[in-house]
Amino acid sequence: MTSAGPPEALVSAYLQAFLNAGGATLSTILNRSIVLELEPPLRKPSESITEVLPLPWMVAYARFTRGMTGVHHVVVAQKDLPFLTRLMLGEDSEEPVILTDEQEDRLHDLAAQISTSVSSSLKAFFGRPVAVIFADHQAIESPDAFRPHAVAMAVGQIVVEGTPRARFALTVPHSIAGPTERPPIGSADMSSGTEGPTIPGLDVILDISMPVTVELGRTKMLVRDILALGPGSVIELDKLAGEPVDLLVNERPIAKGEVVVIDENFGVRLTQISHASERLRSLS
Repeated sequence: MTSAGPPEALVSAYLQAFLNAGGATLSTILNRSIVLELEPPLRKPSESITEVLPLPWMVAYARFTRGMTGVHHVVVAQKDLPFLTRLMLGEDSEEPVILTDEQEDRLHDLAAQISTSVSSSLKAFFGRPVAVIFADHQAIESPDAFRPHAVAMAVGQIVVEGTPRARFALTVPHSIAGPTERPPIGSADMSSGTEGPTIPGLDVILDISMPVTVELGRTKMLVRDILALGPGSVIELDKLAGEPVDLLVNERPIAKGEVVVIDENFGVRLTQISHASERLRSLS
């Protein structure tokens, strides 16, 4: 792992690895020079950023799924969303855009590629497998609605072809600075349900495997029809083509998503997910 040193130096080095990977991926995919630059110094999570990012905001959540714990909050001003959306689509305009299904799929794919690149960079940084995914987003109208538990917050610029075009803020979870920097038990993390709550004794069950089922749909059939089934039979389900599939844990639904193909396997990209407390109840 990169040598520790002062927590601020460690966090700054971590942020640089995170943003370098994201910028390099965008540059490669979009065939343009895109740099994600930090603006020092680091800020406290409670510090106001409205002077650099005017409200309202859009907050995206990038959570760890392997190697580390916690959630990053990526904050951008909603006024910059048209430009940022068109940038991700390979266009150069600040005109509003109404996304087509194809464009939404392209943005999902781009987020997945950035996640993969960032995960690879952080694996090299920590010296062990680390995975992070962009999980959800939320509109924020007031700074009082944004109270993340984090060890630090950084402000940066999105520089396109050498010209600063937009600003962003990025929070850093407590786990980056080590266990002494973790929030107290019982504190809430505004993670839009993507990070489990801090509950005494929860660590004891975290490594237990649970059956996870993806349900395409259901139907009811008469016994005589079931007995008549054979190879080539077609069963009509209660869901329309293109409707979200259900993700169940312990036979209880916790999320909805869309079917994707990962290499030669099927997968599910989540589009809706229940709150962490509801997911915990599904384990009982």
